[in-house]
Amino acid sequence: MRWNFFVVEAFRSLRQNLATTLAACVTVLVVMFIAGIGLALGSWLWSYTDNVRNDVTIKAYLRNDATQQQVGALQSRLKQLKDDGQIESFIYVSKDDALERMRERLGENSPILDLALGNPLPASFEIKARNPDDTATIAADLKGTKGLQADRPGQPNPDYGDKQADRVLSTARTIGLVLGALGVVLTIAAVLLIGNTIRLSIFARRREVEVMKLVGATNWFVRWPFMLEGMICGVMGAIGAAIVLFISYEALRGYFETETLSGQGGGASALAFWQLAVLLVLAGLGLGAAGSGLTMRKFLRV
Repeated sequence: MRWNFFVVEAFRSLRQNLATTLAACVTVLVVMFIAGIGLALGSWLWSYTDNVRNDVTIKAYLRNDATQQQVGALQSRLKQLKDDGQIESFIYVSKDDALERMRERLGENSPILDLALGNPLPASFEIKARNPDDTATIAADLKGTKGLQADRPGQPNPDYGDKQADRVLSTARTIGLVLGALGVVLTIAAVLLIGNTIRLSIFARRREVEVMKLVGATNWFVRWPFMLEGMICGVMGAIGAAIVLFISYEALRGYFETETLSGQGGGASALAFWQLAVLLVLAGLGLGAAGSGLTMRKFLRV
């Protein structure tokens, strides 16, 4: 198979239909640019929601009058759950430790601490489930254990911040669905425009295609120049999108504290830029091949 022939034919056809070629490349560029933003944001959201799930901590607050036997029994139960593989770790936070944490969070000069009489904070156990999905089950199993405080309005005990975590995860899922729907619409638009570019090219050379088929050329021999034409449009648009994304990121990087496209910094990270660029080029190849492949089918029936 003479690949140089197919490549030359593809570039010749692109030059002959320069206006539609540019239109297809620009459309792919816009689609890939938005897709790149969606991939970066989507990968960051995935990382962030995964961190939220993994950071969920069960807090079991102890009564102020809990006896040493009750605290020891709860600690033994947690140790058994750890040996069984249900929890990853647990720590005991005394009243003094809880107050010290509050001082670090609010600052030594906070007026709230000055108004507090004594130490109003309870001792607690902080528990990490081995599987974040088992957090609710473990909290329910510990509820009602002797020595634990009773539930208060708006604060169950044990507490793992289920409402806040569910709100974050629900918002992330909604944003992901919106990005996915937008990506589908833009992908269809790009495939149709690339297909239209190939259709115009085929129509201009329809007699040549018919002659090639009549003299015994295989479908793939006829198809390859047009497939390459669509793939070249896709790759050119994807490379342009990667360049625009890089320029935009470099221009805006000073406004962000984390390396959004570099995969560095912060608890959550997005795809590294080189990974994003490779994905865009591969997606451009796929769009070009799909657009030309779908268009070629009816023209090969001679």
